[in-house]
Amino acid sequence: MRLNDLFATEKPIIGMVHLRPLPGSPRFNGDLKEIYAQAEWEAHTLAQEGVDGLIVENLGDEPYQIGEPTPVQFAIMAAITRQVRQNVTIPVGVNVQFNAWQAELAIAHACQADFIRVEVFVDTVVSAQGIVHPCSAQITRYRKELNASVALFADIQTKYTTNIVPQPLAQSAVDAQNAGADALIVTGAATGAATPLDAVAEVKSAVNLPVLVGSGTNIQNVGQVLSIADGAIVGSALKEGRNAENSISSVETQAFMAAAQKAR
Repeated sequence: MRLNDLFATEKPIIGMVHLRPLPGSPRFNGDLKEIYAQAEWEAHTLAQEGVDGLIVENLGDEPYQIGEPTPVQFAIMAAITRQVRQNVTIPVGVNVQFNAWQAELAIAHACQADFIRVEVFVDTVVSAQGIVHPCSAQITRYRKELNASVALFADIQTKYTTNIVPQPLAQSAVDAQNAGADALIVTGAATGAATPLDAVAEVKSAVNLPVLVGSGTNIQNVGQVLSIADGAIVGSALKEGRNAENSISSVETQAFMAAAQKAR
């Protein structure tokens, strides 16, 4: 795929709608209405300030369970995704932590979202919560079964994980391309950590897919990032205090998007 088949611009900036902790998570505060209101406001603010796409993600549910969410968490994420989809005109994606590929695809398909982010697509990895197996064989078949028009944005050797069988990043990229990914995501070691641009260049030279930077893009380095990558997923840099757990900042988002527009 070409990103401009999905987004209205070259080198899109995709903002994060980070959900507050959901019911069943350790930090859930008991206020379900607040979760909905915060998500709706953040999606509206990001779209109004010019981001090119959104991802709805349950960031607040740390520590993440490996695999599928609980039924209530699934239901809430679906409801919020549908709410966001109905209230913005830019592409919307879904990410259910951690590697909950079936929930991601089902939510995106049912809510008419455009893409999902899949953390562990081809490599078997170890995370803080244990071993995570790749899902490319299952998710591509599930997408076919649903006849879903949902793009698969696949992380390779993603943040907070280590490959059980070490191999070059470029080989993981080729494996993901061969397994049916529509775009690839390269990250730094953690949320907000800079993504090594030499790694991005290495991946781009190995595949024919769009390559996005998945962490660490900020107002200072967005020009460098977009000179190499095909776009960026941005969370922390658009928040109050540039902290991923804080609310979206209109001021930070305006300034970031002005820098991004200048760099494109």
